[in-house]
Amino acid sequence: MKLYLAGLKQAAGLSKAGLAVFETVYKQVRERPGQDTVPLDSYSAALHPVTYLRGLRELLEKEFLFRSPNPGLFFVNIRFMFNGDRLAFVKGYKLKKDQPTLPGLELPPPIQAGADGVT
Repeated sequence: MKLYLAGLKQAAGLSKAGLAVFETVYKQVRERPGQDTVPLDSYSAALHPVTYLRGLRELLEKEFLFRSPNPGLFFVNIRFMFNGDRLAFVKGYKLKKDQPTLPGLELPPPIQAGADGVT
């Protein structure tokens, strides 16, 4: 689990309720390697429902979390916290053999050995 500098700066500006929910999110992410979702509710966060909702709203407003279509399940913003293999996001590109060239960028034909002895 990686917490990026931008995430730390954002976390430093959280209220007490926001930090409490952030701590719960952080623990959940560490326990669920390779996943970018976090199940949250006031009971599992061990917080008073009003405190939980206030902290959750703050994390949503600061885009630490994003809502999912499923109630109680949230997506973690990978710009702040990343819980997986960075190599999974690398894309590979392979050039085709016969690539068209742009006009004026053609390579000159190879020089062949001629009668004058130039190679």
